[in-house]
Amino acid sequence: MRFRWRQFRQTLVRAKTWCAVFTRSLRHAVTRRIVLAPLFLIISLGVYSRYVTEFNVFFIMDQSRFTVHRTYAQDAGEALAETGIYVGQYDSVMLNASEISIYRAAQVFVSLDGVTVPINCPQDGSVMDALQKAGYVSKENDILSHNPAAPITEGMQITVTRIEFRTGYEYEEIPFGEVINENPYINYGTSVVITEGEPGLRELAYSETLRDGVVISRKLSGERVTKEPVAQVTELGTENTVKLPDGTYLSYTKRLEVECTAYTTERQINKINAIGNVARTGTIAVDPRVIPLRSKVYVAARNGAWVYGVATCEDTGGSIKGNIIDLYFNTYDECIQFGRRKAYLYILE
Repeated sequence: MRFRWRQFRQTLVRAKTWCAVFTRSLRHAVTRRIVLAPLFLIISLGVYSRYVTEFNVFFIMDQSRFTVHRTYAQDAGEALAETGIYVGQYDSVMLNASEISIYRAAQVFVSLDGVTVPINCPQDGSVMDALQKAGYVSKENDILSHNPAAPITEGMQITVTRIEFRTGYEYEEIPFGEVINENPYINYGTSVVITEGEPGLRELAYSETLRDGVVISRKLSGERVTKEPVAQVTELGTENTVKLPDGTYLSYTKRLEVECTAYTTERQINKINAIGNVARTGTIAVDPRVIPLRSKVYVAARNGAWVYGVATCEDTGGSIKGNIIDLYFNTYDECIQFGRRKAYLYILE
């Protein structure tokens, strides 16, 4: 407390001086029996009353704490400054003639964007006042833990939950395909890449919901191809090979253009062919001067419309001359149906 000691001492000295004068005067009056004594008494009382009236009393209510402050200060603000009582930025002070009321700010805690900070606000402030002091900037989908207009209370926890909606993107690779072309001028079993394959790219769009920056839900909303894949082009060597219907290849030493007929032993007693084996499907008759007996061959239509398949040259015939061959079938009807056709004959290795 800042007390005016100098002024108090001066007043005290004056009072003491007047009291001494009053005492001497009274003694003189008694001895001299004069009528001036009442006059000195009046003057002395005036000095004392001036001293008493300059001394003021202020009642201070600081929250629930009550104190009395005696001072020579003439106004409440000056008296409060003398007490040394701390008044914060957001504390409220009400000053009357002799009463001083201090209303302390309330401390609340604001959780915003992942950070919790203490905020001091006047006790008559609102939740929105506290949020604004915390630097809160409102967004469309924010969720507040309290009504913005609600009054604050000491220790209140105010939380702002940010809800955001956005479109997220992901990209995935589209594998490229492969085109294989047969090249009869490349050695069999050798492949050559003519065009390198390049994967494509697909963009996937997702509708996302975020809470305080964390994705809590995600849904595919669309997709589009941003880059088309480029197929790899490969040439496969088929030189001196023939491709079978099952996709496999057979190597051959010679290819002949032949004319095919059909025969059967269905109505014959003798079913033995020229090399002593029983005639059966998969054996054919040839001219040994053109195609050696026991040769393994592959017979198919020139345009691939039909395939007889792999066969063994085990028979001959009087009408089988040159590039004419006779294909064996189990029944006479099959022979009639086959008739006479042109084909390629591949002499296999």
